[in-house]
Amino acid sequence: MPSYFTSAPGKVILFGEHAVVYSKVATAGSLGLRSYNLVQERTDGAIEVNFPDVQLVRTWRSSDIPRQARWEGYPYPPSTMNTELVDQLTKFVDLAEHTNRSHAAVALLYLHSYLSTDEIASSGYDFSVRSDLPVGAGLGSSASYSVCLATALLQLNGHLSSSITAGWTVAEQRDLVNQWAFQAEKVIHGNPSGIDNTVSTLGGAVMFKKGEKIKPLPGFQSLRFLLTNTRVPRETQVQVANVRKLHDKFPNIVNPMLDAIHEISVSCEELFSQPGLDRSHLLTRFGELVDVNHGLLTALGVSHPVLEKVREISSRIGLKSKLTGAGGGGCALTLIRDDVSPETVAEVKRLLEAEGFQCMETQVGGHGAGILTLEQPMSIEEFLSHDKAYFEAATHNWTYFE
Repeated sequence: MPSYFTSAPGKVILFGEHAVVYSKVATAGSLGLRSYNLVQERTDGAIEVNFPDVQLVRTWRSSDIPRQARWEGYPYPPSTMNTELVDQLTKFVDLAEHTNRSHAAVALLYLHSYLSTDEIASSGYDFSVRSDLPVGAGLGSSASYSVCLATALLQLNGHLSSSITAGWTVAEQRDLVNQWAFQAEKVIHGNPSGIDNTVSTLGGAVMFKKGEKIKPLPGFQSLRFLLTNTRVPRETQVQVANVRKLHDKFPNIVNPMLDAIHEISVSCEELFSQPGLDRSHLLTRFGELVDVNHGLLTALGVSHPVLEKVREISSRIGLKSKLTGAGGGGCALTLIRDDVSPETVAEVKRLLEAEGFQCMETQVGGHGAGILTLEQPMSIEEFLSHDKAYFEAATHNWTYFE
């Protein structure tokens, strides 16, 4: 098995925050910020992981890790989560005092327990992950990791093929990756929605509604954004609970607001579905939807002074911004239209960073999960030393599931 990279993007919610909790439609897109992992086979039967983002470096003998017998529905995951195995692996890795580290390790070993063949298990492998995504910022860093993980282990054990020699379509392989990534997300989060891993696997943009199948947003065009991490910790459960209290107190006021947020996603779908729509007009309309969505979320009480500061700074020079995610801190999105000069973007970044914020230029709506086979093995040190431009330069050599 040659050395290879797997990669997957993070995600960002474009429209529909909080309304989605009440069975309204929301829209999310894949970020240009991605996670990358390097997979290299060993010959000593060991599994070594190197995850610098969560300060985890660990080696286990593969023979010590529990293995699962072939199950009905193979190679798709079992229909129910094996919580007994999760508990067993949590004790095995013995990292309970470091939540992110423990979950990352257990998710890897959980998929290894189900997917690794005798041959792979006896030879072993190195698994090294790095990410452009800040951890815990609501940008799908764990889903990006989970998709990298699922893609790597499925490829390692012969379940993926860029030539589709086994008769599997690209869509079927993509679905296989997504289902296993969802298993890893369950290990990490317990009861995830499945939205983050789906966006990370598929790329592009999707529309989703509670209880319904997630579907791609037709006609979506890649958009440029400035992503601002305010560094104020988000508290998703607190914000959701606060909106619930407001809803229960004033249902006749809040329900129409949630319906209006729903209609923003519907309007976004209609916008991208218009054939031959001039892109400058599309971006203007999209920016108007950004303004309206943020205004409604502010009225629901989920903004924060730092998010309003981002809005105030960007609006000085005609740029539209909104919170993304649960609010109460976290991140904001600023739409960068095609006519915005690099000098303008640099000035906005300067002003925002002067407030102590972290700014990242990125695209929304790019590729999903991918694999890149290497001609020569690469040391972990070399992998960790490469910057983002190295991986972007190899874009045409990646195989994507699309």
